[in-house]
Amino acid sequence: MFRNTINGCNVEIEEYEKMYSLEDSYWWFVGKRRIAQNLIEEFVPLDQREAILDVGCGTGATMRFLDHYGRAYGIDISETALCFCRERELSGLSRASALRLPFADNSFSLITAFDVLYHEEVVDDLTALREFHRVCKEGGSVLISEPAFNFLWSWHDVAYHSKRRYLASELKSKLEEVGFQVVKLSYSNALLFPFIFAFRMWKRLSRPSPENLSDLKPLNPYLNKALLAVYNLEASLVCKTRLPAGSSVVCVARKPFANRKSQCTILDQGGG
Repeated sequence: MFRNTINGCNVEIEEYEKMYSLEDSYWWFVGKRRIAQNLIEEFVPLDQREAILDVGCGTGATMRFLDHYGRAYGIDISETALCFCRERELSGLSRASALRLPFADNSFSLITAFDVLYHEEVVDDLTALREFHRVCKEGGSVLISEPAFNFLWSWHDVAYHSKRRYLASELKSKLEEVGFQVVKLSYSNALLFPFIFAFRMWKRLSRPSPENLSDLKPLNPYLNKALLAVYNLEASLVCKTRLPAGSSVVCVARKPFANRKSQCTILDQGGG
């Protein structure tokens, strides 16, 4: 298996190829976008969706989804990932690190990061969050989804070069440290959490070949449809309550106005 070492990125090219081919239909990706859709429509005001930055845009399916809400821009450290974005005829792309965003202060009304901060290339997640805060407009929002719970660490994390997994309370604390105010915090993939936990523990005991480290593989279409149905059900729950556990943690936070009291209402600040 070849590695993509452009600009220091260590995600295997084969994984990008799988992502590109599966992102439009695979339950995991479609479900994440459904949760993102509900969170944006519930917690991000209409006037705060004009300019959107997708940090770690990968092969582009999420960025294309975000284009429905405003003008979406994407950055990724991998030139290979950006090539797949161009295959989707996306524009507004830049090769850059989350640690040093190539944009002026207060450029974006919404910043998204889906499974970005966990990566080993993000050597300091606080630095990345400070960059999010810098380029976010006052009153603007960030929407973040990251892997949760270190005890879920598995060979899949090895395949994707994970450095960390998060507790909800940890992500909340770091966002507040750099100046954001959390308006929604929850775990996700909660309904499938027992099955994910069992699968990860079983896989941890195995010794897969390098080609089989990743969990991302085509599924039987009926199984894929069933898993997506569960994820879709959960997407409505995430907005209404804080799910106590899950394989991911999701958060919406807002950058307060500097010279007057923040206009945002703190809806949910519970930790994990």
